[in-house]
Amino acid sequence: MIETFLAASYIHVCGRRDPNINQCILDNVNNMKDKLCMGIPELSVPAFEPVIIDKLVVADTPNTKFYLKNVVINGLCDFDVKSLQSDLKKNHFKVDLILNHIIINATYDIDARIVIPINQKGDAFVKTDDVRAIANMDLTITSKNGKRYVYMSQMKINLDLKTYDIQLNVDERERSELSRIVGIFIGSNQKDIIAVVKPLLEEVISKRILLIANEIVKHFTYEELFPDRT
Repeated sequence: MIETFLAASYIHVCGRRDPNINQCILDNVNNMKDKLCMGIPELSVPAFEPVIIDKLVVADTPNTKFYLKNVVINGLCDFDVKSLQSDLKKNHFKVDLILNHIIINATYDIDARIVIPINQKGDAFVKTDDVRAIANMDLTITSKNGKRYVYMSQMKINLDLKTYDIQLNVDERERSELSRIVGIFIGSNQKDIIAVVKPLLEEVISKRILLIANEIVKHFTYEELFPDRT
């Protein structure tokens, strides 16, 4: 099974002395994009998306409480890599990419006293486009039964979130006033909201990438992944 995976037409083993190793790794990432999105059953690798979060605290002040619950994130498979840099001596990788669309479906719960008291729950749809991301990844080499294996020990991603669009499904009786008030709140506080939500998104995305990557590499020795050749 493992040999079949390595022999697949979309996988090209990258020699550690290959002068074009960065391009080789990048080609593999691009070739595997659809497989990663759907999952790789032959390796028991789950689908990359959706990413699910129980709760996101958007605002929690005495006057404004705004939560997103049952958060479902899609669109993470729709990315374009701008550059990939590898340093196998330090087992470090840096990837610069664009997430074309991040789409969030959730249930919102807002309790606000901005102009008038508002207490409302409903469905929320959030979308942000063209998000630049810088990912830094570190591998650790371990030995088992005389063979070397690797795992991704650290993953940090920095999302350059600038703006977003949000739609809230509100009660028809309160649509006009609630939409106006929430629009004022969201429109005038985008930077503050992004500052709160961004690190939470970065954390869950990093954990997801760590999970997927380690589920893949645990099946192979270091020499199978990066043989000592050009």
